[in-house]
Amino acid sequence: MVERKSIKNWAEEERPREKLIFQGAKSLTASELLAILIGSGNTRKTALDVAREILDDCDNKVDNLYRLSYSDLLKYEAIGVAKAVTIVAALELSRRRELIMGEPLLKSEDIFKAIVSRVVDENQELAFAIYLNNSNVIIRIKQIGLGGIDSTLADVRVVISEALRLNACAMAFVHNHPSGNIMPSRQDDELTERLSKACSLMKIRFVDHLIISSNGKDYYSYHDKGRV
Repeated sequence: MVERKSIKNWAEEERPREKLIFQGAKSLTASELLAILIGSGNTRKTALDVAREILDDCDNKVDNLYRLSYSDLLKYEAIGVAKAVTIVAALELSRRRELIMGEPLLKSEDIFKAIVSRVVDENQELAFAIYLNNSNVIIRIKQIGLGGIDSTLADVRVVISEALRLNACAMAFVHNHPSGNIMPSRQDDELTERLSKACSLMKIRFVDHLIISSNGKDYYSYHDKGRV
């Protein structure tokens, strides 16, 4: 049997870490980036071998990596608790990227881009309030609710009290539909009406309520439909 050649014995320019240092992160393939997170392999497989195996199982689509859980990663050779935690944490950080502070949210598409990474591929409903200043610039994005497959738990009092605490002048509300159907339910309509009335009472502009699909490609905007 041919002995596996360790990454340490590769030409320096071919090693993922050195390649990143000298050529920049954009020069690396997805498997090379993942291999850096994995760190090391074992006597049979290099970190790059394991990374390629994981990506193969994800149909070589980086987006599918976000579907992997901590338990899923532990099934791969050479990945233990520490490596699985590192990968999950890195993926979660990338999901939480937001619009650059100072850039106003002027339309529904801006709101969608600011939040979609937090809800894509989730199998339960999540609800977020986006608090804005007078120029529609993000002050804070706060997760408000965590529900089951068919319902979102969102307390209007919590949403409004946070807006008052932050001195927000405006806010938007966003939640996902894991079913993939972006059409609002009766409960969604009722929640939108309660939020709109509460914001009006407190002199806070309620700019929109978005419902985002499970794949993160489609959304429903109450504002665009003339319903807020």
